[in-house]
Amino acid sequence: MPPKPLSKRSLIGLIQLFEQSSQSITDIDGRSLHGFPAWDTKDVENFTKQDLATWTQCIGYAGCYPVPCGDDRVLADLEEDDDPDQYRYCCPETFCTKYVSAERVAIHAVTVTKFLDYLSDLLKILPSHRRGSNEIEDVLWQLGKMRVADAQIEVWLVRGLRLHIDPVFEYFQKAVLPDSGLILTTGRALPGYIPPPRSYRVVPIVDVLVDYGAAPVIDVDRIHRVLLAKHGTGFTKTLPVLFDPYTKTLTISTKSLEPWVVTGKRQIAVVQYLFDQYSNGRRWIPAREIFIAVYGSSKSGRSQHIQSIFKDNRYWKNYIVSDDKGLYGFNLD
Repeated sequence: MPPKPLSKRSLIGLIQLFEQSSQSITDIDGRSLHGFPAWDTKDVENFTKQDLATWTQCIGYAGCYPVPCGDDRVLADLEEDDDPDQYRYCCPETFCTKYVSAERVAIHAVTVTKFLDYLSDLLKILPSHRRGSNEIEDVLWQLGKMRVADAQIEVWLVRGLRLHIDPVFEYFQKAVLPDSGLILTTGRALPGYIPPPRSYRVVPIVDVLVDYGAAPVIDVDRIHRVLLAKHGTGFTKTLPVLFDPYTKTLTISTKSLEPWVVTGKRQIAVVQYLFDQYSNGRRWIPAREIFIAVYGSSKSGRSQHIQSIFKDNRYWKNYIVSDDKGLYGFNLD
């Protein structure tokens, strides 16, 4: 069964934990593991225990644990206890033996394949275009090709970029790779004075999530502008309404609605016109203006009401509303 969809805030928390896993942590047996200790998840907003169980796996137990010492915290070495559900350590203040639950000192790692599949779904990478290959161990993955405007763009995912910038940028100099593509990072944006390799663009995932709405939605329009612009160009995020003219999909991110794949020549024309006008700052459009955009000067086969154009779709009013004065617009509230 596929995992329950994450809220946008939970996804941001998961991205944060995935990035944190680029740094190693020593376990109870002295091994260096790529993961994060369970006690750190309390600082991750909206990432629940259920999310932890769904999206991560326990890969070991920490070799030390941060404990209070005066006004500070220090790392105390952990030891295995006869009770497998707990570990013990020597209190640095009292020198007495104290205990901490195994659950709290567990080291977790994000389940990479599940995380990559989820991101690929968000990016709408078709199964036939997915790769999911680990190009640099635990650092760089090739996700596959996503559609941006009328092109198929290769997409990679990188974590710990600031720690591994040299091998990552060297990888993208390979002659067998395309000259351009999208490198998504789970960390922060690189400083503007660091140019990307060749004509690639490096963008934090959180920067291409639409601001509006509780569910995560990828801002494909912003990705398109980033790919076309010169390195270092700043962009504002896209409006809460997105209409993809290639897939004919309308997404309203302020509502908990499934994206609407619009069908039918006239219906597509209505949605396209409303979207074009909304993009230019016009929220409400007169019905007569919509009819002119849809039918032009044609008199034959012309509907008399907007409702008639959508008569075979009972869900259209979830996405398009009227102000009862002959004006129509997207249902944002």
